[in-house]
Amino acid sequence: MIVLQGNLSKNFTQAEYHRGDAKVGMTKETIVFIRVLQAFRNWLKASMIVISWGRTKAENAAVGGIPNSNHLLPRACALDWHLTNRTIDKTLFIKYAKKWASLCKSAGVLGECGLYNWGMHIGIQNSAQAKANGGRFVHWDSRTGKQINNPFTELRGL
Repeated sequence: MIVLQGNLSKNFTQAEYHRGDAKVGMTKETIVFIRVLQAFRNWLKASMIVISWGRTKAENAAVGGIPNSNHLLPRACALDWHLTNRTIDKTLFIKYAKKWASLCKSAGVLGECGLYNWGMHIGIQNSAQAKANGGRFVHWDSRTGKQINNPFTELRGL
């Protein structure tokens, strides 16, 4: 396990990574996630307001996260975020998800994205998830409160 202090990258801090202990550990896979995340942020050219990143099991349960969430520490390879004063609608989600999938592929990892009323989830699948998903990028739409898996034809096959 790796413990970093200070900023994790140009635009992301330890405090955003985990709002609790600023010296919480992370894995090598998390470092790859941070690099891809920073590349996405560079492309976006806008601030990403972090809602949730790394969570303990208790924090994950408290927010209704699934037991094998990619937010779980020390791996923490998922980020929930939104834009200031702008809604991420279907059109933006598809644009952002395509870019995220491309950046993940370039880094040798498999991405995932979810659309919510509050913003967007971006992450990288672990090896078991990637195998279960047939090595495909996955996405979902949870704006109605019910998750619909792989609903956007524009994102299938990424």
